Amino acid sequence: MQQPPFCPNNECEYHQFVPANRIWYVRDGHYASKVYGTIQRFRCKECGLHFSSQTFSLNYGVKRRIPYRELFSLLISSSGIRDMGRILKASPTCITNRISRLARQALAIHADLLGDLSITEDVVADGFESFAVSQYFPNNIQLLAGKESQYWIYSDYAHLRRKGRMTPYQKKRNLKLQARFNHGRVTVYESFEELLRILLSVMEHSERPKIRIYTDHHQSYQRAITNLTPKERVHIDHERCSSTLPRTVSNQLFSVNYLDREIRKDLAEHTRETVQFGRNVVNQMERLAIYRAYHNYFKPFRIRGKEERRYTHAERAGLSAASIQQEKKTFFTQRRFLSRIRGIMIRDLDVWLRCVATPLKKYAEELPAYVWA
Repeated sequence: MQQPPFCPNNECEYHQFVPANRIWYVRDGHYASKVYGTIQRFRCKECGLHFSSQTFSLNYGVKRRIPYRELFSLLISSSGIRDMGRILKASPTCITNRISRLARQALAIHADLLGDLSITEDVVADGFESFAVSQYFPNNIQLLAGKESQYWIYSDYAHLRRKGRMTPYQKKRNLKLQARFNHGRVTVYESFEELLRILLSVMEHSERPKIRIYTDHHQSYQRAITNLTPKERVHIDHERCSSTLPRTVSNQLFSVNYLDREIRKDLAEHTRETVQFGRNVVNQMERLAIYRAYHNYFKPFRIRGKEERRYTHAERAGLSAASIQQEKKTFFTQRRFLSRIRGIMIRDLDVWLRCVATPLKKYAEELPAYVWA
């Protein structure tokens, strides 16, 4: 890197905006690294901060290179953590660390591009059920997607209580485990309530005065929409559909049914009756954030015919190919800074800062200092 893009100090005036007609930094020597060779150092003229070209790298602070593109490909093709470790010759801890870095890239690219989206279509919302830690702790991951484009707008995590038939021993054990996990719970109602807030905030960039949202007959959905303020309610038109109808393209809930199928097919921990279930809720949501970025900005929209250009779900929703390509160009190389992200959603921020509660976990999640930058 011959020229740093901005000052990494989030309190410096050259952090957010760097004038093109002024040199705001000076070269401040260099140092040698066995892994990365010669690293150029810089100093900001305004705040005096010393930093290097490595400060802006996705490999900031690591002592071993992992091919992020290959890791990305393995993750979205149903490989487990130990599978990735064997292929890339790295420990599971190392793989988990690199996935966390990729997840923050995915959260940043989604926040920046979603800020440019003007909704021109109806939306569909529903949740799919999985579990983390054990089957005594099922969860509901709420999804919001465009009805025509299948553009994945939002996802959230809600805790559920175990349902279905249980033996007397399982009932007793379930009560004990639920009593131990009595903090940090998010219900389906609270999750859908937050989804509606996100939808209303995204609508601020849209010219449509009203948008229709399709859901199934879950009581929490209807209750959350009923509890909207009159000012908010005029912008939402709610239509309910049966979840037992065939999951074909003609089904009004097709977008979330399609996402449900793809997630269960491509992410190992959500495959039915899998042994590769999530052990940590934050890590599970980080992997889901990466898959959301893959689905929206890398994966082609469903097209019949080889002659047609394979545009993405984000392009189908109305985002420009140039802005998507600009974000993707540095996705695997240049580190994103939280202070420079435009309007990150509150639930995505919880994942970034590792604030989502994991059942039975005694201590808070470890958060590296550079994540706050």
